Amino acid sequence: MAVAPRPTGDQRFKDARAAKIAAIIEPTVTEQGLYLEEVELAANGPSTTLKIAVDLLTGTEQVDLDTVSELSRAISDRLDEADVLPELPSYDLEVSTPGATRPLTEPRHFERNIGRLLELTVTGQSPILARLQAVSDSAITVSEQKPAPKKGMPVKYADPAEISFASITQARVQVEFSHTE
Repeated sequence: MAVAPRPTGDQRFKDARAAKIAAIIEPTVTEQGLYLEEVELAANGPSTTLKIAVDLLTGTEQVDLDTVSELSRAISDRLDEADVLPELPSYDLEVSTPGATRPLTEPRHFERNIGRLLELTVTGQSPILARLQAVSDSAITVSEQKPAPKKGMPVKYADPAEISFASITQARVQVEFSHTE
């Protein structure tokens, strides 16, 4: 993608401290069958929040709250054992998933959202709404949503089109309250 609005690859850890924490907790995250998306230390006045985002590596299921809670306890225990932040007498640990409307920046993010409605911006074009049909190594296949001619009429979709990852400047899932194909 041309512009990654969210850290990807090795850049998901913003500084040396975050990378150090990631190295310590990543095995704990992986043991739970999850992928460590991001680690961030955020100063909030006199206190600091350690924000950890995790997700499933594949599939379209969501991480359930029991798993996040269990992982939070395991990460807290691991951080206490490693005494990784001795310079911080106290910090708040926040373990979560990236959220439904996170920017999609990696092919696996798209793979996890097959079938969902996306808002996409392609280089030099206005944003579009499109249903994600498929993902390959270099592109996605989408069907652009056409506006209904009258309120209450069913939504129509254009024929599937392939869009290369290199041409996508921004992509995010649109939350839908009801969906029928």
